[in-house]
Order: sequence, then C-alpha cells, then structure tokens
Amino acid sequence: MSIAHREAPSIDPALLHAMVDNAVDGIIAIDQAGSVQIMNAAAQRLFGYGQEEVRGRNVSMLMPEPFRGEHDRYVRSYLDTGQARIIGSGREVRGLRKDGSTFPMYLSVAEVRRGEHRLFTGIVHDLTALDHAREQVARLEHQQSLILNSVGDGILGLDDAGQVSFANPAACAMLAWTAAEIIGQPIESIWDQSHRGTCPPPDAHHPEPFATESESRFRRRDGSTFPVECTRVAVNDPGVGVGTVVSFRDVSEQRRAAREMQRMRSYMRNIIDSMPSVLVGVDTQGRITEWNKGAEQATGTSAAAAHGRHYVELLPRLRGQEARLREAIEGEPPLRPQRLVEERDGEVHYADVVIYPLRENGTAGAVIRMDDVTNRVRLEQMMAQTEKMMSVGGLAAGMAHEINNPLSAVLQGCQNMFRRLSPELPANRQAAAELELDLERVQRYLERRNILRFLEGIQESATRATRIVTDMLSFSRRSDARFTRARLQDLLETVVRLVGSDYDLRRKYDFRQITIERQYDPELPPVHCDPMAVEQVFLNIVKNAAEAMATGGGLPHRLILRTLREGEFARVEIEDNGPGMDEKTRQRLFEPFYTTKPAGRGTGLGLSVSYFIVTEQHAGSMGLDPGSGQGTCFVIRLPLQGRAIA
Repeated sequence: MSIAHREAPSIDPALLHAMVDNAVDGIIAIDQAGSVQIMNAAAQRLFGYGQEEVRGRNVSMLMPEPFRGEHDRYVRSYLDTGQARIIGSGREVRGLRKDGSTFPMYLSVAEVRRGEHRLFTGIVHDLTALDHAREQVARLEHQQSLILNSVGDGILGLDDAGQVSFANPAACAMLAWTAAEIIGQPIESIWDQSHRGTCPPPDAHHPEPFATESESRFRRRDGSTFPVECTRVAVNDPGVGVGTVVSFRDVSEQRRAAREMQRMRSYMRNIIDSMPSVLVGVDTQGRITEWNKGAEQATGTSAAAAHGRHYVELLPRLRGQEARLREAIEGEPPLRPQRLVEERDGEVHYADVVIYPLRENGTAGAVIRMDDVTNRVRLEQMMAQTEKMMSVGGLAAGMAHEINNPLSAVLQGCQNMFRRLSPELPANRQAAAELELDLERVQRYLERRNILRFLEGIQESATRATRIVTDMLSFSRRSDARFTRARLQDLLETVVRLVGSDYDLRRKYDFRQITIERQYDPELPPVHCDPMAVEQVFLNIVKNAAEAMATGGGLPHRLILRTLREGEFARVEIEDNGPGMDEKTRQRLFEPFYTTKPAGRGTGLGLSVSYFIVTEQHAGSMGLDPGSGQGTCFVIRLPLQGRAIA
C-alpha cells in the first residue's frame, strides 16, 4: 500500500483544534516513536483516559495483546523499509480501556508530515454496537437454522422462477430427496399435477398468502404421491433469493386415523342401531343426545327430530323415571331393571327399563335402555303353565293307567255275562237243566226287560272309555320324532275322539253339537310323517275351530275334514263355518304369542308351533284358503315321501 505524502496547508490552529475535538470518532495522533501527542474528546471518552494521562506515553498502552506487539512491529517496519501495511487502510482490532476492559474498534491510520516532522493519525470507530448487532444476527440465524431443521413440517423456498432454492430436512425426508438434489428442481416436479386441489403451485403472479385444504398431493423422488396440507406465503424481499415459502405436512397418517375413527364411529353406530332395545342418551336436563334405530321405530321420530327434546315428550311411558335418572346422573349404578306394563291395541305389553350413568371425558348424563319383554313374559307364563300341565299330565297318565284296570274288569265281566247268558253254550244249558230253568224263557225275559241292551251299553261305554284313555296316553307320551307311515284320516279320527272327550270343550262349547263331515280320499296313500306331531297340528286347528264357532258363524255348526292328493303332496283341509278372520289376524296368524283370545285363555303358541312342525319338520306348507267364503279353511300340505328331521 502506498504511503500518502503531502504538504499540510496552513490552517488556523484554533479551527483545527475545534474540528478534532468535536469529531464523532476518536482521533489519536502519535509521533514516529509511537508517543501520544493528541487525543480528542471522543477518544478520551472511549478509552477512559484524560489527555494528560496519555500524552507522551506509547500508544500501545491503548491496545491489548496481540494487537499491541503487532502495532509496534508495523510502525518499525514502515520506518525501516517504507513498506506500509496499515497506513492508509483500516482493520478491526480491539482497544484497551483504562479499567482493563476491551472493546472492538475499527482503526484506520494516516501519515501527516510537516517539514521534517512525521505524525501518524489514528481514527478509532467503536464497533461495540456493531458487534452486538452481529451477535444478534448470528444468534437469530442459528435459531432460525435450528427451527427450520427441527420443525416437523416441510418447508420449501422458491425463487421467482418457481425453482426450489431452500429445503429443510423435514421436506427432504418427506420427499426422499437430499437438499443438494432438490435445490434447483422446478416445483412441478414435486407437486402432483393431477391432484393440485385447492392449492396450485405459487408463482410471482399470485404473491398473496394462500392456505389449502388437504386435497393437494406431493410427489416423492420414486414417483409415489402422498396427501398434504400446505400453505404458501410470498416473500416481498428480492434480496433474500426466495420469492415464495411453501410449508406442508404429510397427512397420510392423519387421514388414516380419520378414516379409522369414522369406521369405528360407523361400527359403534351400527351396533347401537342393531340393538333391539330402545337406547336413549340424555344430558343432565333430560334432553336427548343419542337416539338409536330402536327408538325411531318405537316412536316414529327420527334421530334428528328427537335431538334436544325432553325424553318424556317422546316416550311418555317413561314418565315417573325422573328420580332414577337423577340417581344415574349422580353416578349411582343401576340396581335392577324396572318393569313397565302398558296396554296397546287391546294387548298387554311389558318393558324392562334400565338407566345407566354416563360420565366420560367430562360429559355427564345417563343412558336409558328399554327392552320389550312381552314375548319373554308370555313365555315365562307359558312355561309356568306348561310345568303345571306337565304335573297334571303326569297325574292324569297315572290315573289313566289306574282307570284302565277297572275298565278292563268291566269289559271282561260284560263279556263273561254275555257268554253265561247265551243259550248256545253247552255249559249254560247243563246248568239250566240242573236248576230246571228254561233258557229260552230266561232269554225272552232279558230281552223284554232290556237287560241285554243295558249290558251292551255298559260294554260300549267301557270300550269307548278305554279307547279315550289309550288316545290320551298316546298323545301325551313324549315323542322322539320318529317318522313312520301313517294314514292322515286315521290321525284326524283320533283327534276328533280326543276333542269330543275334552271336558273343557264339552263344558263350554259342547263339541258333540258340531256336525262332522268327513270327505276322505280313499285312494290317498299313507304319509311318511311323525304321527304324534301331525296329531298335535290337527288338534290345535280343530280346537280353535270349535272355540271360534261357539262365538258366532253359521248354524248349525259344521266342521269339514277333507283329504286329497295334490301331486306329490297329501292335502288336508279343516274347514269350519265360524265367524272367520279379519285381515290383520290373517297376517299375524302364525306369529309366536299372537292370540285373539282373552288374557289367560291362550298363549298364542299353538298355531306358531303347528306352523313350525309342518314347514320345518315335515318340509310342507300351512296356510289359509283365501276362497273359503264364510268361516275359515286351514290347508296343510305334507309330502307323501316326507323327510327325516335333520
């Protein structure tokens, strides 16, 4: 560097002194020996010395090592060689204050000659504020680097041409590129063109911020794509080399979790709606928050219409459950269901109501579950009645066995009496001759007094009683559902005898007053069936017909029993001239527990069991003849070959 050398012009010393003293930067003048000659006010404030404290002392006292030794060497080298290293140029060094502290400063040195005298002037500029600003900038840059490198979202910087100028590690990881590989790539190589959604690639014509939905997709290096939520922001500073910043996050897992959440919600909703129970969720005020399909079907009110309404408004039969609801809301567990009894459409219905507390995620309320247990109650009643009838049946079977013994004795006695009175028997003639009796006259006496007719009546009645007891024992005997060949007309005749001897029917309806018309097909072959089960079907229908005709219909009461062949089926018709059935009864005829009889008079299972026996056990069909006119005509079809029960 060349050394500035000039003759100093003549300057007013006072003016020069004023200029130096009022300079903003510190000014220190030293001679060629390095002794301080002048230190202006700014330098005094900067170093903490007064001018008299430093005048004549080596300027190196104002510099810490290693700058102190370097300064002395620079000055000696210049004086010896004339080669200037710092003269006319500046550099950053550190200054040493009077209190021993150091500070950064920018030092520039110039040479001034006045005749033979040579002075060196140093201009000192305090860099403390600049150093602090630099530290702040460095700290901010470090923080920014940490944030950009540790943030989970991908961040891309785009220049004005739409090429990637910056990519943080998260963006590189998601896109499967290295930073060196992705920088310089056009945004179109990353953004899936077919799924831009609502967030198209940013460009210079659209500098405004734009936040997207999760419809856009980015492309990885291998060509696979993934859904993203992204935001773009324009950078209005051309000096940074970035025109747009795009931040994005991979929402694949989020979408999968959302789909799984929706699937679980749908699954739970399907479970709740598939329950046959009425399920109602309520808040602490009794307002409906949950309403399943069972509740919709029970009330005819949709879930949307029910939401927010009071549960009693839509389910008035739950009026009176307020105390139990309060207990549930307070966290009391349900002890037992409460049974409600209600009469609808002339029928008694039963429902069990349980109220559960609901406390989940800060939500307080209760869940009301109501189950229609009408069928179960009726089944329980029927089972109790069945147990009772089984006990009575066992007693009756025992009694029937006991009755058979005296009946057998009566029949045997009648038979012996006929034999002992017959004039044809040689033993009778011999006994009469020994007693000098005329058997012909005795025979005429018996005939005149109708004694023989009485004996015939006794024999006929005893025979009939024996047959009734035998039929009862056969019908009540447990069946193993063993299929065999049976003539349907024989089964019908057995049923007629059973019904004719039914005390309850005779007392209330007098089955003997019903005319029985038999229209049997003599050519109908035997059917492969379970005779006991088929007898039960016929018995249920015949008894129902007798009870129906007792309540109305044509006179005289008539029951037609008809058998005929219909292809590979045997067809049985049981027709009465009773009052018939309305359409509602016809539609529900074979439903379990459905009955038109008063409470306590029927279980509603007879025809449903009969339907099961015919259709399931025998692969047949059972229904009503729609063209039967007045009364009711049951039609039963049984396959002639039948089938064994699986």
